Amino acid sequence: MEQKKYLFSIFYVCVAASVLAGVLVHVFISSHAAFVWQKIPGFSAIYGFVGCILIIVLSKALGHHWLQREEGYYEKH
Repeated sequence: MEQKKYLFSIFYVCVAASVLAGVLVHVFISSHAAFVWQKIPGFSAIYGFVGCILIIVLSKALGHHWLQREEGYYEKH
């Protein structure tokens, strides 16, 4: 159990260091953003996460309404 706590603490430290490094790079290194919203810290991560969720939700809806058939569909024909 103690090893599990130790590994989680290492994980949290790595996550915090990664977030801190991303913010510091964004603040101190001037980026040439093509659009205003690209200057927002974490925009790419949020955009990617929302895009991934939308792909999952839309593909499940498409599969449910277009591809999925009711039970016994092939036995009717």
